[in-house]
Amino acid sequence: MPATPATATDEWILPILGELISADEIGTATEFVGPDSSIWSSAIRLNLVSDDDLLAAISRRTRLPIATSLEATPEATRLVPERVARKYHVLPLAVNGSSLEIATSNPYDMDCERTVAFMCGRSVLMSLASPMMIAERLGAVYAATQNTLVINRTGQLGSEPVVRLVDRVVASGIEARASDIHLEPEEDGIAVRHRIDGMLRKVMLLPKAVGVPLVSRIKIMAKLDIADRLRPQGGHASVTIDGSRIDLRVSTLPAAHGEKVVIRILDMRAAIRSLDSLGLDAVDAPRMKRLLEIREGLILVTGPTGSGKTTTLYAALRQIQQKGLNIITVEDPVEYRIPGIVQVQINDKAGLSFASALRSILRQDPDVVLIGEIRDRETAAIAIQAALTGHLVFATLHTNDACSSITRLTDLGVDSAKLAAGLKGIVAQRLIRALCTHCRIVANSGAPEQLRPSIAEDVLVYTPVGCDACSMTGYRGRLAVTEIVVGDVELERAIASGASADVLAVIVRRGGSRSLWASAIAHLLAGETSGDELLRVLEQAPPSETTPVSRPDLWDLFDNAARAAEGYDSSHAERDRESMITKELASATAVVAGVVDVYIIRPLPGGWKILVAQRSLQTRCPGAWETIHGRIEEGERPEQAAVREVREETGLSISRLYNVTVQPFYLHMFSSVQLAIVFAAFVDEPADATLGIEHQRCEWLSHEEASARFVWPREREALAHIRQLLSGGDAGPVEDVLRVF
Repeated sequence: MPATPATATDEWILPILGELISADEIGTATEFVGPDSSIWSSAIRLNLVSDDDLLAAISRRTRLPIATSLEATPEATRLVPERVARKYHVLPLAVNGSSLEIATSNPYDMDCERTVAFMCGRSVLMSLASPMMIAERLGAVYAATQNTLVINRTGQLGSEPVVRLVDRVVASGIEARASDIHLEPEEDGIAVRHRIDGMLRKVMLLPKAVGVPLVSRIKIMAKLDIADRLRPQGGHASVTIDGSRIDLRVSTLPAAHGEKVVIRILDMRAAIRSLDSLGLDAVDAPRMKRLLEIREGLILVTGPTGSGKTTTLYAALRQIQQKGLNIITVEDPVEYRIPGIVQVQINDKAGLSFASALRSILRQDPDVVLIGEIRDRETAAIAIQAALTGHLVFATLHTNDACSSITRLTDLGVDSAKLAAGLKGIVAQRLIRALCTHCRIVANSGAPEQLRPSIAEDVLVYTPVGCDACSMTGYRGRLAVTEIVVGDVELERAIASGASADVLAVIVRRGGSRSLWASAIAHLLAGETSGDELLRVLEQAPPSETTPVSRPDLWDLFDNAARAAEGYDSSHAERDRESMITKELASATAVVAGVVDVYIIRPLPGGWKILVAQRSLQTRCPGAWETIHGRIEEGERPEQAAVREVREETGLSISRLYNVTVQPFYLHMFSSVQLAIVFAAFVDEPADATLGIEHQRCEWLSHEEASARFVWPREREALAHIRQLLSGGDAGPVEDVLRVF
C-alpha cells in the first residue's frame, strides 16, 4: 500500500478504504492530500468513494452510530469552546444528563475524548460525520452563538478565560437543578460538586492552577474582599439565565488546600411553588388546606435543616396572599423576595433580632406574620401572644416530629395553657427523592428487609435504574413526607395538662394525623419513591407502626396513654372504637395485583412486530384493539398468568419473558384499585397466532402502528417503556433484574 504523506491527519482510515476502493485508487487519494488536509476529504473530492459508503464502513468497523442530525444545542456549544471544537474537529451536539454528544470524523482520537470529557466534566458519546460536514457546521453554529450573553457579568477580572469558566460553572449548576455549587480545593485540583435533590455529586475536576483566579472572580461578583483569604466571607450576586434573574448567595471558607466556595442558587422559579406542587397526597393535601383556612392562631412547620420548611411556608403564603391580607415576614436570611409581602431581614449586629423585630411588626397592623425560626423564649412568647390576639402566625422549629415541637415550646418556657389555646396546627416534614418515572422498574426482590413489617408481603414496589433524564441517578425531584396535625379540643386539653410527647402522639393519630413513617410508606406504595430512599431519610418506625397489632391491642394502647392526660373521659372509649372502625371500613379501598398485560413481540430483521388483537363482539369493549390481557387466577404468580394467557389467547410459546412495569387503574364496580403487571414476551418464528374466543382478529404491526391502534393510553405508555428498555434486543445492564426466563 502506498506510503502516506507526512501531512495526512487520518492514516487510520487506510484499512477501511481498502475495503471500498483499490490500492491504486488509495494511492491517488493519498497523493493529492494537501497541507493539513485528510485522506478522507481527498478521496471524496476525487469521487473515489461516497461519504455515505465511507461512513457506513467506519460505523461497521468502530460500532459507532452515524450522526442523524448535525443540529447543535446551545447547552452543548456553551460547554465546548469554538477553539477546542476546531482543534479536534468535532461538533458538540447535545447534553444528556451526565454525558455530552459530539460528532467526529476521527473515532480513534483518544486525546480529543479525554480533553473534552475533562473540560466538560461529562462522559463523551461519539457519533460519526464527514470532516467536510463538520467544518461547514462549525462555522454556522459558533457564528450564531458569538453574540449570546448567557450570564450577567458583574465585575471584570482581566482574565477572559476565567470569566467564561465561572459563567459555565454557574450555568451548568443551574441547568442541572442544583441547589448549591461546591468548589472544593483538593491536592490534585478543584472539585466541582452539585447538590441535586439533597445529594452531593461530583461533576468535574478543574486544574489546581485556576483555583485562586476562580475564587477571586467569584468574590468580585459577590462584592467580597479578594485580598482577604484568611477569614470566612459571605455575599450576594446575581446572574441572568434565559432572561430570568437568579440570585446567588456566596460563602467562602479558608481550608487546607485553599479557599472553599459554596454558591447557593436562589432560583425563584423553583422555590416559590404552589401547594399542589409539593407532592402532598390525597390524605395530607386536604388537611393542609384546612390549616390554611384558619384565620388566627399559631401554625408550626418543623423539621431539620434542608427539609423544605421555607418552601412549604412560601407556598402557604402564596395561597393566602390572594385574600388581600397584610403579610409581614421576619427571616434570617431573606432568601427569596416575594412581591406584595413585607420581608424583614434579621441583623443581630444592629440589634434587630427576631424578638425586637416582632415587637415592631405587631404595631404595623399585620394580618399574617411569618417567623423564620423560633430560637428563644422571648420570640416564642411574642409569637404565642400574637396568635392569641387575632393574628395568624406561621413559625418554624427544628424538631424531629410534630408532637416534639409542643414539648420544645414548653421547654422554652411557654405557658401550657396559652400554647394550648393558641396552637392551631403543626406540619412536620422531610424531603425524599422521587423516582424517575422514565426508568423506574418493579423491584423483583420486593421491599428492603427493614420495611417488610410495615407493608404486605405481596405489595409491589419500585426501584431506581438510571437514565439520561435523571443523570443516571434513578431519581428526579423531591417530594414532601409530612405529618400534619390539625388542632382539636382533645389535643388542646392534653397540651394544657402537660401531656408527654408519647401521649400527644397517640391523640393526634386518633385525630387522623399520619406519622412521617406512614406518609413515606404511602409514597412508596404509590411508586413515587424507593424503599432504600425511605430508609435513608427516616429513622426506623417504632414497633407500634412496624409490627402488625390487633385492633383491641391498639385501642388499649390508646386508652392507657390517654388516661395519663387529665380530663380524658374513658367512658367514651368504646363509642370511639366503634366509630373509628366503622369509618375505616367504610373508606377502605382494596389494592390488588389483578391482571397481566402481555405485549407479544416478533424480533424480525427489519424491526419489531407487535401483536394487536381486536375484541370479539360478544365481549366487553367490543371491537377494541388491545394487547393480550387477562386475570391472575387465585394462587397464580403474575408470570404464570402471562404464559397461560398467551397460550390460551394466541397459541404461541414464549421464548423470552421480561417484566417491565406495573400500571394501576380503578374499577368502580368492585371498589378496588387493580394493578396491571406488564410483561414483554418475545416469540420465535414461525409466529402463527391462533386466537381464542375473546378476540375476532389480530395483526402484527410496527411499534408506531401498534401504539396508534391501541385504545387505552396506558397500553401506549407501556409499549414505550418496553421499547426504551429492550430496543437493543435485551435489557442490557438490567437483564438479570427484568428477565423472567
